[in-house]
Amino acid sequence: MRRKGHIVNRYRRKLSNQGKDAPLFADNLPRYDVARNADTLIKLVQMNPYNKIILERMHMLNASDCWLVSGCLFQTVWNVMEGRNPCADILDYDLIYFDPDQSREAEEVVALRVQALYSDLNIKIQVKNQSRVHLWYQPKFGQPYPELTHACESLHYYPSKVQAIALQGRGGSRISYDAPFGFENLLRMIVRPNHALEFPDIYEAKTKRWKDIWPNLTVHAWQ
Repeated sequence: MRRKGHIVNRYRRKLSNQGKDAPLFADNLPRYDVARNADTLIKLVQMNPYNKIILERMHMLNASDCWLVSGCLFQTVWNVMEGRNPCADILDYDLIYFDPDQSREAEEVVALRVQALYSDLNIKIQVKNQSRVHLWYQPKFGQPYPELTHACESLHYYPSKVQAIALQGRGGSRISYDAPFGFENLLRMIVRPNHALEFPDIYEAKTKRWKDIWPNLTVHAWQ
């Protein structure tokens, strides 16, 4: 495997030593080039063969508004940037989709299709219908969750901004992306909290695990 090749090095530019709160890290500043960053992200993500296969077959699921999201994407990027096996320490692969049918039975049918389509992969794949998250979220986590109108709306509610990335395979080599907070944090290995929902304990637990595995991360505290 090529370690830290030119694709990665272009985006690991040395940053000025201005401290962790320097304006350089602000999310609302102009980014390098969103399209170029997306192209880089997609290349890095597909260095994990499981991501590549999931994206290539995704259109065969016939699940509406279906996306591969979160950990398997940004953790693959961190692995590649650190010269590790792209698949290392990735616990599961998350698929989201949006179907107005909010029944658990309909979601289970899609889960069975996912299991059949990817039965040759020795990985854990989880699939969730985003139209029904608000039904089970408060009983599980103790706070309300908004009723969503499309799958990628859920990206706005992850505990950290670096998690808010989604890719959609559309057949062949066509891949769409959604990233409401952009790609700069990910490509600079910076983790920032997202206060759309108040989950300091979950954020701290996740970032502790990530920092243990990828010690070069810059992790901003919840408060």
